[in-house]
Amino acid sequence: MKLPCEITRDLLPLYAEHLTCPETNRLVEEHLSTCPACQEELHAIQLPMPVQPDPQPDAPLKKIRAALRRKGILTALLSILAVVCLFWLSAWMYTAQSPATAEQSGLWTYNRKENGANVCILEVQGDGVWLTMDTPFNWGEENITVRAVRYRFPQFHATLEGLFGSTASSNSITVSNTQLLTVVCADATLHYRQGQPVYAYRVNGSIVYGTEEQLHLYPRA
Repeated sequence: MKLPCEITRDLLPLYAEHLTCPETNRLVEEHLSTCPACQEELHAIQLPMPVQPDPQPDAPLKKIRAALRRKGILTALLSILAVVCLFWLSAWMYTAQSPATAEQSGLWTYNRKENGANVCILEVQGDGVWLTMDTPFNWGEENITVRAVRYRFPQFHATLEGLFGSTASSNSITVSNTQLLTVVCADATLHYRQGQPVYAYRVNGSIVYGTEEQLHLYPRA
């Protein structure tokens, strides 16, 4: 007796679990020896079943904690980026400047005694104009050079000057009467000595500063 495929396939689960009798086993094996389709069916039944992990009760909480952690890291990075951008913007606003003209600066000089010494004071009368020194002030230098600049954000610059007490720029420069004060403006380079404007003259290949009346020289260099 040869079993048909339908009956054999019904018996295959029991056969695979060794629950059939010897006679049934013989019939099933006889059929399998000549039926590739039923052989594949038996092979599929005998494959191990994948083990599904038990669901963890705190899995949703872990997902929430991971999402919050990622959000916290992103927030911290954005905060650091915002601080860096704010610092850069503040530095740019503090240093953003353009050369000021002599007319914008409204330069004015006068003499006075300070600690018993005769000094020359140079002040700017223009709004938002500063005198910026190229090098730190030194009483022993023969020539003091400053630049007249106009800050693009004068209120912001003045606020930071007041907060940090910086002396990098000011509205007035004090020099001794023996020093030559050179002011570089956008449209001219001005020279002062003893509170008076002086001019550059070329004498025997050298540049001297003074007025025509003082030096009795002509023409100007």
